[in-house]
Amino acid sequence: MVQLYWVLKYGTFLAQRWETEGGVNLYHLPNEGRGLFVEVGYEEYEQRAVVLRSFSSSVPLEDYGHGVQLPKF
Repeated sequence: MVQLYWVLKYGTFLAQRWETEGGVNLYHLPNEGRGLFVEVGYEEYEQRAVVLRSFSSSVPLEDYGHGVQLPKF
């Protein structure tokens, strides 16, 4: 999975949240302008990536509460 490789290699880890199925890690990938955010979900029992969702809006960041330290643009 090429996208997962790029996120883990070039992304900045920002926060983690937990769901019943496992954890979801939030990363930021820089780009010209603001860049984008990527969520990588992990299945707890199999310890493998199961979800890869990207977005540039700040609305989904509300799921992470006040624990997210955003990169400076």
